[in-house]
Amino acid sequence: MTPGPHIPLVSTRLAGCLPLARALVVLREAIRSRAAGALPRGVIERIEIEIEPTAVLHWLAAQAPGQRWFFRSREGTLTTAGVGCALSFATLADAAESGLLAKAAPAPHTPAPSLRWATAPTFYCASHFDPLARGKHAPEWAGFERSLVVLPIIEVRRTDETILAVHVTTDVSQALSALEQCEPPVEQLHLPRGLRQTSDGDPVRWADGIDAALGAIASGSIEKVVLARTRGYCAIESIDPCGVLFGLIEEEPIAFHFLIEQSEGSAFLGASPERLFRRTGDLIESEAVAGTCGRGPDGASDDRLAGRLLNSDKNRREHEIVIRRIDSVLAPMVERLVCDESPRVMRLRHVQHLMTTTSGRLLDGVDDARVVSELHPTPAVCGWPVESSREFIRQHERMGRGLYAGVVGVTSADSSDFSVAIRSALICRSEMTAYSGAGIVRGSDSDAEWLETERKLSAFEALVARAVNSRSQQEDVARTGSQHAAREMALPRLVAGP
Repeated sequence: MTPGPHIPLVSTRLAGCLPLARALVVLREAIRSRAAGALPRGVIERIEIEIEPTAVLHWLAAQAPGQRWFFRSREGTLTTAGVGCALSFATLADAAESGLLAKAAPAPHTPAPSLRWATAPTFYCASHFDPLARGKHAPEWAGFERSLVVLPIIEVRRTDETILAVHVTTDVSQALSALEQCEPPVEQLHLPRGLRQTSDGDPVRWADGIDAALGAIASGSIEKVVLARTRGYCAIESIDPCGVLFGLIEEEPIAFHFLIEQSEGSAFLGASPERLFRRTGDLIESEAVAGTCGRGPDGASDDRLAGRLLNSDKNRREHEIVIRRIDSVLAPMVERLVCDESPRVMRLRHVQHLMTTTSGRLLDGVDDARVVSELHPTPAVCGWPVESSREFIRQHERMGRGLYAGVVGVTSADSSDFSVAIRSALICRSEMTAYSGAGIVRGSDSDAEWLETERKLSAFEALVARAVNSRSQQEDVARTGSQHAAREMALPRLVAGP
């Protein structure tokens, strides 16, 4: 469906809380009952119903690949997945102009007193780090739009309740077909067989890039730049992105988890610690996440490393650059900007980061599109000044970043949450490319920055180790012939999940 400038939205919440299979039937019946008196042309209808708790990623994995979307907030308070495309926009600004990110109109009938109003539809958003770097996106990024905002045909969303929703356009058959093809969740998610590392960055070339960056910093043309590298993996079968993502969720649970799949065989996914911003109503919160050290073998070691990180001149300078940029961007958009007095340490499984939070209440007329366009890219993934650093990256990085270090998130009339797409990987059938970067400032050392990128790739390395171990255990089980042992040891046994 080609969107016009303004698209009316009608939302309906059906009564009850049903098993998924029964809810699919009820939604189909609801759509068919409306088909005779179809909505006016150009109107979107959202029909939703509460369903029993469902493993959202397991549900997504069961659906046909091609157009699948997933986002889970770092706090775990929101998990949402979508299938298909009812509407798409090139930019957030286009989506805002459609009116669909304004408060949705309720259905024309009055619900029963015990029935809640329908929730606002979720749009999945993704945009490249540098849309102007045109020469660096083929062929691996050919299947991904440089910027995309998608309203799925079917959405499953879990907050304090689990909702199944369908978006119906003038072409009613599209929604009916999607519901008929909807499959129940898979029981298990698997890492690919034979997953192994096939390529890595070149330390010598990396050191040359660091030297060039330090030269630009010494000359005063830039103050900071973030350089990135890749590591390649492959498997002996097509890589299921949902299986890899579930492995990342288990390996790094305190992160934003996302999956963007615009065509069959290619997917972008990750487990990012970094929030670009979160909006709840008109309240906005952003984070500076910059400055990194490793984890220790025990709590005391962790504390010592964290103390060094907090007192590191190099890391504090890198962090301050990001804070200044975020504050300068948000200050004109909010009534009163509130910023943490000092950084705190964010502890992840493999690394620790300095983090500072900034918040405020948005002024009238300031929307997500404006915040994203002015806030991204932050110096945490690009550098400072932003345009000079981005031009340095164009000239010196030999890869196309594509969606890496871009923006991935979800938005609705009520709220939004956007992540910076780091700790991420691109899957192309049986191959996977993981990305990792480090911020370069005066005093940076190439060996230390290389080690930092290694730490940031640890989650993907852990997946390789788990895939190898699970295969070995499966072979041991086959040799013993013990059915009981097979049930106990079959791995990867990724059963419980989001």
